[in-house]
Amino acid sequence: MRLGLLSNQMKRLRFALFIIVLMSAVHAEVEEYVLQAGDVISVNVVEHPEFSGRHKIRPDGRINYPVIGEIDVASLTCAQLVKIMQGKLSSYVNNPVVSVSIEAYYANKIYVIGAVSRGGEYQIYEPIDLLKVIAMCGGLQNNKTKGIKIIRSDGTVISVNTAELWNSAKYDAKKYVLYPGDTMYVPETFQVPWHILSAVLGVLSVSLQIVVLMTRLSS
Repeated sequence: MRLGLLSNQMKRLRFALFIIVLMSAVHAEVEEYVLQAGDVISVNVVEHPEFSGRHKIRPDGRINYPVIGEIDVASLTCAQLVKIMQGKLSSYVNNPVVSVSIEAYYANKIYVIGAVSRGGEYQIYEPIDLLKVIAMCGGLQNNKTKGIKIIRSDGTVISVNTAELWNSAKYDAKKYVLYPGDTMYVPETFQVPWHILSAVLGVLSVSLQIVVLMTRLSS
């Protein structure tokens, strides 16, 4: 009996360890974002508001920090920047406790316009293939859409045949990729308004019957 209880406890312990490892892996993936020019970061130093504040990373990849001066931050992760800031602030603050967060990302957006469920701008953290963009915006309004346009940030236009997208054997995810600043445009396609057409035909049919009846009565 005790062996059975011990076995169950070991299973629970292993499961708990698995969850901890999984959470650590997810956290590590989040921390891997690399800062770049245009990002807005917030640096907070506990109990030292004079060293805390918001900073927009300049095109040269630097920020101007109080007292310390110019700091290269582009190409660093938040975790790496925290260690650097702790080292630089140690001359002014005893055992500085620093945190760095990203308040706004720059140049990591793509744009979706046209006949889709949810158009607009979307944040991405790496180049993304076209099928994922379609899923991200809720899909196409018309599944019979024949073509999609990818408009690069430099103005280059790539035409995509949607028949190729739906064919898993032919689709190459690396062929149609959107990068920050790109736009996916889905042209509007004409759809016959059958409900309106049916109503109009119904009215015409009734009108024709009235005309025929009046003609017979007058003859």
